[in-house]
Amino acid sequence: MKRFLNLILLSSLFSSAFAEAPLFANEDLTASIIEPGVTVLETTDKTTLYLVEGDSAAVLIDTGTEIKNLDEIIRQLTRKPVKVLATHGHPDHIGNIRYFPKIYLHEADHNLDYKELKEYCGKISPLRDGDIFDLGNRRLEVVHTPGHTPGSVVFVDYDNGMAFTGDAFGSGQLWMQLAPQVPFSTLIDSCGKMIELMSKKNIDKLYVGHYPYLKRPLGIEYLIDTDINARRIDAGDTSESRPFGNDARVMRNGRSEIVFLPEASGRKTMRQQKVLLKLDDVHYGENGRAVPPRWERIVDYLKENNIRANLGIIGFSLAEDRPDYFNWLHEVADIDGIEFWNHGYHNRMGLDEPGEFEIDFESQRRALHLTDSLAQAKAGLKLRAWGPHWTNCNEYTDSALATVKSLEMVFGHPTLHPGRNFKGKVVRMNLEMEYPFHNPVYSEFIVNYLGKWRKLDRFYLQGHPNAWDDSRWAEFTEIIDRLRADGVRFLTISEFLDEN
Repeated sequence: MKRFLNLILLSSLFSSAFAEAPLFANEDLTASIIEPGVTVLETTDKTTLYLVEGDSAAVLIDTGTEIKNLDEIIRQLTRKPVKVLATHGHPDHIGNIRYFPKIYLHEADHNLDYKELKEYCGKISPLRDGDIFDLGNRRLEVVHTPGHTPGSVVFVDYDNGMAFTGDAFGSGQLWMQLAPQVPFSTLIDSCGKMIELMSKKNIDKLYVGHYPYLKRPLGIEYLIDTDINARRIDAGDTSESRPFGNDARVMRNGRSEIVFLPEASGRKTMRQQKVLLKLDDVHYGENGRAVPPRWERIVDYLKENNIRANLGIIGFSLAEDRPDYFNWLHEVADIDGIEFWNHGYHNRMGLDEPGEFEIDFESQRRALHLTDSLAQAKAGLKLRAWGPHWTNCNEYTDSALATVKSLEMVFGHPTLHPGRNFKGKVVRMNLEMEYPFHNPVYSEFIVNYLGKWRKLDRFYLQGHPNAWDDSRWAEFTEIIDRLRADGVRFLTISEFLDEN
């Protein structure tokens, strides 16, 4: 047809990575290859379509706003059979469905109040979470990510490390002000779902619904910024937002901007998580100090910020004649919100000796009882919980724990015969903040916290304060600041036991 420009053939092979190269252009759009088997169609009104091809079939992701004879354009770009998939039901993404006899759209968006859907004469097939589109040596999986709309979905290509997100997370700016309103807790969970997938499956490219604004895919850092942005709005922390249009506001966090209605802010739809801050390896100090300076620092920090925490005593430190140390323990135990727990008697320092809870029953029983009795005699402490060292446990640990009457809870648990003899509470989930041990890393923590552990109602957060230099300390405080901003409840062991 006259109004189409001639198809431009690629004149060279790409030796390493595909760069954008025009394949087709007219007054409505430009088509370019951006990945092997992926063509981006950028419209003059800044909306985006993606044509994804395998060996035997192809899919068209979204149909744009107003593109004349889109079906003919697609036939010029590929001879493979094409299915049309919609990331969601907004008009700028389904504006040309009239050219196709069948489309796929998530059921939650089937009843959106737009004429494009009401007047469509073809068949609308439902998309469901986990659906697979096999294109021949290429598969796309449907991931339901409600937020922007109730039926927003992402199409994930695991083998090629990419996903097509539509407007589920925006294209630098995410609109959450449109009806029907979706709770921010739903958007937060969708962000976490994708963060988990990206970290587990090495998805490093998010191709968004308005690609012309960016000219590049987004990464996991953008999802993290969006997740935290949504959490801030949900919590009502929007003093930095600015007006957007007549009724809405826009809030920026890092790379992310979210547009929202003021009445949607501060609803606090996120459930409150319970956290046991578990700090390991309390022992006496040297050179005239009751404890090492880093233990003084952590206790001062806990007091100043009203953070409840649990400190693990290694029993051998109680066997020495150190009244200054015992007085410090007693004084700290009197601080509201700080509690001590039984961390065994001797923490091995290297791999050349067996771990204390990897040996025989009697040795384990003796270590537990010795720490328990010394804590009571030297500092007047009742230790209601126990946690192992960085060593493993074995088949005798459960029985040894059951002999200590004061123990009502354990952090973690022996892998063999769990709960057979010890009948107390078990907090199994440790949301790691040290990568590796002794090294807090906020960037590693935040991926797990927002991603795979996002649904935890309770967990313990383990750290080793005496190993933290100033840079590690800064990472630790950033982690705590994030948790506090989300309104988590820090609990002592006794508070946890009383509530459970």
